[in-house]
Amino acid sequence: MKLVLIIGDAAVGKMTVGQELMKITDLRLFHNHMAIEPVLDIYCAELVAPQEIRLKRNATENRLKNKPSKRDIETSNQRLIKDDKNYRLVSRDGEIPFKNYIKIDNSDITAKETALIIKNKFNL
Repeated sequence: MKLVLIIGDAAVGKMTVGQELMKITDLRLFHNHMAIEPVLDIYCAELVAPQEIRLKRNATENRLKNKPSKRDIETSNQRLIKDDKNYRLVSRDGEIPFKNYIKIDNSDITAKETALIIKNKFNL
């Protein structure tokens, strides 16, 4: 499989160049707005919890059963810790202005309780 990734700033011509590349090759085009546009009106629930809790959850039976890449728990834990150190993966309060957004600290509530909060917030 051949994959060409065209990157650049907004309105630099990524999609248009991709369309032209598609015309002169056997490649197909998948541009970012094919994924972005359909989800502009989606509901977004951001879950947050402290690292200590996430490290415990990182080794739960359900997670390991459904995510084979996490079964090397030590490596997975180190990746989690490294990512926390190197990246900001949690929005700041008020940073996401969308009306269909909720931020939930699910440190002390169950998955079922969290799902119910989401259901009620968005009238699902």
